[in-house]
Amino acid sequence: MSKITIFRQACKGVEDCGICIFVCPKQVLIGSDEMNEVGYLPPQVKDESLCTGCQNCMISCPDFSIVVEKDASKPAAERGEEDG
Repeated sequence: MSKITIFRQACKGVEDCGICIFVCPKQVLIGSDEMNEVGYLPPQVKDESLCTGCQNCMISCPDFSIVVEKDASKPAAERGEEDG
């Protein structure tokens, strides 16, 4: 399973952005009910076990608010990585 870290204070919220939710192929992220210190509603992880580690949310986030760490316990081929 991949690990998803959301830096809530850096996020400008799912109402004003929401790119992370849109680009996730497994709908792992949903809007939060709790505002950050700046008054935005950042995403929250609905079910981390669904995450494939594609990193679409991390790559697409304009605020660098999301980090996805791929599961290192899986073989490289299962993680979508090539040897070499």
